Amino acid sequence: MENLKEICEKASQLYANKNYAEAVSLWKNAAEQGSSDALYMLGICYNYKLGVNEDDSEKCGEIASDYFIKAANLGHADAQCFAGLCYLHGIGVEKDTKQAVKWFEKSAEQNCTQAMNNLGLLYKQGKYCNKQSEGTDDNEDDDCDSIDNYKLSFEWFKKSADLNDATGQLYLGLAYYDGLGVEPDQKIAVKYYSMAADQGSAEAMLQLGECYEDGCGIESNKIEAFKLYKAAAKKNHSKAQCYVGYCYENGIGVPMDMQEALKWYQISAQNNYFQAYCNLGCCFEEGRGVKRNMQNAISMYEKAIELGSVFAMYNMGNVYAFGRGVKVNNTLAVKYYKMAAEQGNPEAQFNLGQHFYQGKGVEKDDKAAAYWFYQAANSGDADAQYKIAVFFMDGVGVEEDLEAAHYWFMQAALQGDADAQYSLGICYEEGLGVEKDLDEAFDWYTRSAAQGNKNAKRALKKLK
Repeated sequence: MENLKEICEKASQLYANKNYAEAVSLWKNAAEQGSSDALYMLGICYNYKLGVNEDDSEKCGEIASDYFIKAANLGHADAQCFAGLCYLHGIGVEKDTKQAVKWFEKSAEQNCTQAMNNLGLLYKQGKYCNKQSEGTDDNEDDDCDSIDNYKLSFEWFKKSADLNDATGQLYLGLAYYDGLGVEPDQKIAVKYYSMAADQGSAEAMLQLGECYEDGCGIESNKIEAFKLYKAAAKKNHSKAQCYVGYCYENGIGVPMDMQEALKWYQISAQNNYFQAYCNLGCCFEEGRGVKRNMQNAISMYEKAIELGSVFAMYNMGNVYAFGRGVKVNNTLAVKYYKMAAEQGNPEAQFNLGQHFYQGKGVEKDDKAAAYWFYQAANSGDADAQYKIAVFFMDGVGVEEDLEAAHYWFMQAALQGDADAQYSLGICYEEGLGVEKDLDEAFDWYTRSAAQGNKNAKRALKKLK
């Protein structure tokens, strides 16, 4: 009779050769003899439906979780990690974050880096905090301190990274880059991105490429950035594939080549990356590398929108607002601008405000216009800052507030808006929302006049 070790070794060989059913049969034999490795592998087989006589996913999940938990109770580190995943996602058991954390911690104690990374993500995403371990409520804790959570997240990623886990190194790099749980340090972020990239992490290659392109934490090097994007793209990273296309389109680190750009956009789009569809739409709309074709452009934008592309929503708003390849349809323009505006796109917010103010495609509504101009202004859109300033000055859609008007004229003027600079000059000349100051008025009129504003030129002549 074969001993337990021999049975497991034979089963592993069968599994490696994809003889899953025979492997499952042997592992069941070994599991009956108390082998934690066999219990774990049976969990794997049922979880992924390999060599098992069960098609029902829910039933497979129940059987898999049972095997994982049995192996976990015998101290199997990988099984403990999978038991945690079962409790986290409700696979074969009721969702229970506390139980998930318990098993992840037990697994991490045995140096399972996947468990460490799972704990890091739970804390980073605010799905668990220490306070939950003291109470009875298993739901996400609204009282969780995000700063404490980020620190705990950082600690788990650091432990994983110290064990040379590429995923842990990537997440640790992200923590250093964004300053989550640790003081921000882009140079250290680059160090960990490099370590993860050297181990083949496509996402780390992408992040490192962005650092090289933008000169963050390392000297800017567009050629190196492109090489990293290309390496990640070859690993089928959809976002990197789109970046490669963008580099070819704009000559970033590589000679400009629209045919190569289109090829990589198409590859990325086939992998359902929303921005690739949007970029293809722009190419068809503007005739870049292809014959201009608005129907194809619209088709690309629609697919991008289905995948959540905010920029494609904005572009579709422009298509209907300006009649690009279609009849002008302000109702549809408002629909798409609103979609993008609600996702925080400042250009769409401004255009939506304009449509409400002018009553185009929607009933005229000054309050709604003011709301969207204000949203765009807060996002830094100079046109919106000027517009909301005028609304505050004249009491359109909002209560008249000269100080607020002065503030927003200033924000737009500092971005070089000539009309705002002229209006700011008026504020200082007449003391509107600010103390009268003719020197300041002269300065702002001068800036506006230098950009060709005729009203500012006339105002300067009067001051002189």
